[in-house]
Amino acid sequence: MRRIGAVVILLGAALAVAVVGGPAPATAVPNVVVANGSRFLPPEVRVVQGTGLTFVNTDGVPHDVTAVERGSNGQPLFKSATIVTGTSPVAGVEALAPNTYSFFCTVHTEMRGLLTVVGAAVAPPPVPAPPPTAVALGVSVPTPTSIAFSSSGDALLVASYSLGTIFRLPLLPAGLLGPAVEFATGFDSPLGVVQAPDGTVFVSDSTPSTRPGRTRDGRVWAMPPSGGAASTAGRLVVSELPNGRHNTNNLAVLGHRLYITNGSSTDDGTPFGAEEPLSGALLSVRLSARGLTPSTAPIGSLVVEGKGMRNPYDVAFRPGTNEAWLATNGSDMLDPYGEDLLMRTTVSPTPPPTWPTTDFGFPGCVYRAGPNGEPEVGDNAAAYRWYPCDPNHKKPEQALGLHVSADGLAFGPGPEGSFWGNDLFVAEFGSFNGTQGHKIVRVPVGPRGVTGRPVDFFVGGTPLDLAFGPGGLYVADFGTGQITLLRPPSF
Repeated sequence: MRRIGAVVILLGAALAVAVVGGPAPATAVPNVVVANGSRFLPPEVRVVQGTGLTFVNTDGVPHDVTAVERGSNGQPLFKSATIVTGTSPVAGVEALAPNTYSFFCTVHTEMRGLLTVVGAAVAPPPVPAPPPTAVALGVSVPTPTSIAFSSSGDALLVASYSLGTIFRLPLLPAGLLGPAVEFATGFDSPLGVVQAPDGTVFVSDSTPSTRPGRTRDGRVWAMPPSGGAASTAGRLVVSELPNGRHNTNNLAVLGHRLYITNGSSTDDGTPFGAEEPLSGALLSVRLSARGLTPSTAPIGSLVVEGKGMRNPYDVAFRPGTNEAWLATNGSDMLDPYGEDLLMRTTVSPTPPPTWPTTDFGFPGCVYRAGPNGEPEVGDNAAAYRWYPCDPNHKKPEQALGLHVSADGLAFGPGPEGSFWGNDLFVAEFGSFNGTQGHKIVRVPVGPRGVTGRPVDFFVGGTPLDLAFGPGGLYVADFGTGQITLLRPPSF
């Protein structure tokens, strides 16, 4: 894990707080919340009823702590001064009743936190969530984009974007991985890989387009369990998927169907007509399908399960359900309405030709994080003329941040209450020109959906995809090529 050097702040003459860049302060100091790296540390603060809270700003840019909840006078229940550096008391905390309250920074609304007030008689010392143990596996694959465990669970499949190759890394005792061996070759910048129960390996990539007005098209290959060269051993499942600004991305299998995330063709929905019905969509085909194209596929063979997404990069199914969860990348040019978003829809593994399509609203509808962190819809100023925002579109589950590049998804293997639980883990590849992303976040998910905001789980690098396996959570770093294993601390 990459860490930033410690910053020491003196509170008066008596209290020193050491803040280490990462998911939480190195040492939790009671009744103190710190702004560091444009985030609140710790993100969840616990105080005893009747005691106060001190806000410390180490960033050198203005921040404050302001309650989302308001009193009968219409004012926030608690608020600090807006300061560039130093400390400020958070006025109003002493008067709060036991409960959990949300707070944010009014200058940088993406900064969010939770304050829990507990009664004096039931106030044990806070116990921070233990961080995972990172194990460097000593194996690497150049520019890994997608990872997935084999259907038998005996190996990790890794797609290399730059080499156009799928590698197979055998699983060793204790969750370790053996050296990478070529499994399938001859792909053009592959971005997705998954293996079906019968051993067929599906791979997504792109190819030069023969269609007027298009430069690239997406496609999905079916490779035999023995692998080989795509040109001789593989068969095309579907081709001519509309590409442009983005690509045909990651894949998943549920029941008898293959699910495909296909990116949007543009940044913001313009020029008019560039987005086709299969752009920015979650598609599905039967695992046995071969040779499909959008223009020749029989009715019901190529199903649009969800549409109206800017660039869906990955899809994960919540265990035991037909819920498809998708990470989508927001626009580069529509700040602040360019949030990366977490979407959810329900699919049928055997849909009829008239199975309804979930519409998530893009390009007409775009989102930013509201004052309490919840997604807040807006009209797309660039494309509203052609694509008005449909008020009946499906709202996102969560706003994940501006330009964090939310990509790979994986659900914890459970059970509830375990280290992983059934929560959703999201790889945020990060921004090339800023500090956004570059971490894995954890989204608490309960039986009815999202139950909490994203919290930092593992910070550093350029994680692009992740997958749960026998040893824990395996993470592929696109920049270094390293595969890292995250384990529970008690492993």
